[in-house]
Amino acid sequence: MTAETPSTARPAPARLLWALLALSLALNLFFIGGVVWMRSQGHGPMGPADRIERVAKELALTPEQRAAFERFARTIRTKARDLRETNQPLVDEAWKDFAKAQPDEAAVDKLFESAANNRRNFQLETGRALRAFLATLNEDQRAAFVALVRSRDNRHAPPLLRQLLE
Repeated sequence: MTAETPSTARPAPARLLWALLALSLALNLFFIGGVVWMRSQGHGPMGPADRIERVAKELALTPEQRAAFERFARTIRTKARDLRETNQPLVDEAWKDFAKAQPDEAAVDKLFESAANNRRNFQLETGRALRAFLATLNEDQRAAFVALVRSRDNRHAPPLLRQLLE
């Protein structure tokens, strides 16, 4: 019986390690390259101001129309913030009541009714602001604006504008 000496070279695991390292490096380079390419092409995420600006450019607004559009956008933002600040305590209070062994259904109903009324008032107020802005547009601009806002797959339209028509 001859004892076999263990092989000193173990090439398979070493090659696997180098292959995984090379694959990881390649994937990281592709990812970084994709990010750089998207930013250079202007495909990065748009903020609210950028989306508003894009809508204004697409509609070719006059200075007066742009001022009306900015008033409209400001109204939407303000009213949406007010709605969140008003309704959040109501919703929180309803959840506290739900957590009780015997929730007060009348109180919960009243809280949800108040939240729904606040939402309705928001829709009425923003609807008025929308109509005031739309009154400044010509027929083609108005049709383009409504089509832009109603398009569900249009990521360039500000979300608050899409909300109005849903």
